[in-house]
Formats: sequence, structure tokens, C-alpha cells
Amino acid sequence: MIDNAYLMRAAEDLKTRIGSLVVNNQTVPIQSVTQDGRTIIVQTLSQQGITQVTSVKLYDEKGNLITERITNLTVSDQQRLEFRFEFEVRSGETI
Repeated sequence: MIDNAYLMRAAEDLKTRIGSLVVNNQTVPIQSVTQDGRTIIVQTLSQQGITQVTSVKLYDEKGNLITERITNLTVSDQQRLEFRFEFEVRSGETI
């Protein structure tokens, strides 16, 4: 089992590396990156005018992909969207 202090350190490291969120090849401003224990929460500013969401990509500060979601979601052009990611840093299983 990995020590909780090390997992907290890994969560802090992830928090400092969050760089940008890209929706359909368009960068969406990040409002906040917060930490609650070993959970990192990334939230964007609300956006209007996005009528189709096909991909959401979160990148680190060097432009490396952290995570990606592919979807096909139609949205009313009057609807405002906010994007939120939550990451929990936890221990894996020992083989």
C-alpha cells in the first residue's frame, strides 16, 4: 500500500500541472483548480454558443494530454456549459 502522504504529494503535483482544457479544438478558460485531500477538481468558466461537443481534452502545462473524453452531444445554442473534472489519487493493487 502506498503511504497517504505520498499520495497527497502526487495530488499536489497533478494540481500544479493542470494547463488547459480544449473542447472541440477550442480552448476553454479554466476558472479554478482546487484540491480536497487527494481529489483534484478542475472547473471551467461557463461557455455559450457551443452547440455540439465531440471531444474534451485536458492538458498539462507542457501541452501533454492528461485525459480525453470523446462524445457526441448536441446542445442548445442558448445553453451555457461548464466543464468539471475530478481526479482522485489513490493506491493501486499490488500484484
